[in-house]
Order: sequence, then C-alpha cells, then structure tokens
Amino acid sequence: HNSKIHRLSPTHLLLTSGLAGDSRTLASAFRRVVASWTHQNYGEVITTRELASEVGKVRHSIGLRPGARVLGVIGLLIGLDENEQNGDFPITVRMYRSFPGGIIDRCNVCCTGGGADANGNLARKEAMEVLTNMVSDTSSDQLNSDAELSPTNEEEELQRIIEKVAQVALNAQMDESGPKNDTEDECKQSAKVDIWVVRASELQDESEKRNTLSFSSFHRHLGKASMDIRYARRVSSTQLTTAARSLIRTAPKIT
Repeated sequence: HNSKIHRLSPTHLLLTSGLAGDSRTLASAFRRVVASWTHQNYGEVITTRELASEVGKVRHSIGLRPGARVLGVIGLLIGLDENEQNGDFPITVRMYRSFPGGIIDRCNVCCTGGGADANGNLARKEAMEVLTNMVSDTSSDQLNSDAELSPTNEEEELQRIIEKVAQVALNAQMDESGPKNDTEDECKQSAKVDIWVVRASELQDESEKRNTLSFSSFHRHLGKASMDIRYARRVSSTQLTTAARSLIRTAPKIT
C-alpha cells in the first residue's frame, strides 16, 4: 500500500506530495466532486480537465476563509480526457498538477516530492531536464518518421521510457539518502522505486458501432472506458528491464 497514491474513481488517480493529513483531505475533496458530478448528471463521468478545474476552485476558496490555511500538498491528477485529435479512439490519459493556492497546470512531464530544501529543488530540476529532453526527442523521432511504429516497436519505445524515468527517480533517491560510507553497488541495491503504468482502455463491446457515439455525449462514452493500471513495487536498478517488460507485455491491447 502506498499512502501517497489515491484511487479516486475507475478513471482518476491522484498522487500527492506534502503533508499526509492534507493529502487525505485533498483526496476526499476530489472524491466528493466526482460523486457529486455523477449524481447530478445522471451517470455521466467527469473528465480529468473538469475535475482538476473544480478542485482548483475549492482549493482557492479554502485560502480565502478567515482563520483557514491552504492545504500544504501538491496533487498530481492522472485520468482520462477527451482526445479531439483521434476520432478512432477519442480517449487519452492526461496529467494535471494542483498547487496549494488553487492553480492548475496541465503537464506532459512532472516531477514532485523530494523535499523543499536545496537538494530537493536541485533533484527536481535535473529530473525535469532529463525527462523533458527525452519526451522532446521521442516526439521529434515520431514526426520525422514516415512509417507508423509497429506494435513491437511501440512496446520497445515505451519500455525504454519507463526504464529512463525509473532510473531518474533512483538516481535522485541515491543522491539524497545514500550513506557516504556505502559503496556505489550497495547504494544501488538499497534504492528502490515503485513503477506505475497507466493506459486508457475501452470496455464497450467490439460489435458496437462507433457511429453511435455521435448521438451521445462524450461523458457517457467515458463511462464505458477505464484506466488499466499496473505497477511493480520496490524495483531496484538491476530489475528495471525485467519489471518494465513485464508491465508492458501483460497489458491488454487497446482498441
């Protein structure tokens, strides 16, 4: 069990960094908004963008109350959103970062945690640079390639990204908490990381014609989708390749 990861609904996941009590309060606020939306809109599912916006308003209003304080936690909301650029599969996974003052930031790459001291700030900055460059290089390769990636190549590329992200987290952990008297091999073995892979998948029957979606709202279509979440706990640097390959190969195919 990871106390920093909260499952809000079948289509939303929340990662928190900050005070433990405030993290639980923030997760409860997200769950209330999800439940209220579903009840008031007759079973329709709220998108991640709409959920982040609503909770941002709540967090901002908390700081305006006399005698109250803002929640000392940064939340990373991961969930399903509408993908306007893909008509065949109009659902995608997106991330939104929620700050204490109520600011909401949509991000493709996000690093949080590690503490508020100089070492933590440096670790986040270095991790962001590495991950941003990696995402930029991947996007450039896809634009420059005329042929679409085969399923095998897509899996290999996803495996490479997972290993790189996990290695960045391990390096930050070793730099922060590694004892000075330990050898490099001992530090590598003691550093562990949890790897989570989130993918969008549809639950509707394949025989159902897609043109029926034009007669219903996207929120109802979202109710037929789900997030496939798989994770590996306490993975060391020597286990990254095996863990990443297992997470990808066991994931269901996306229609």
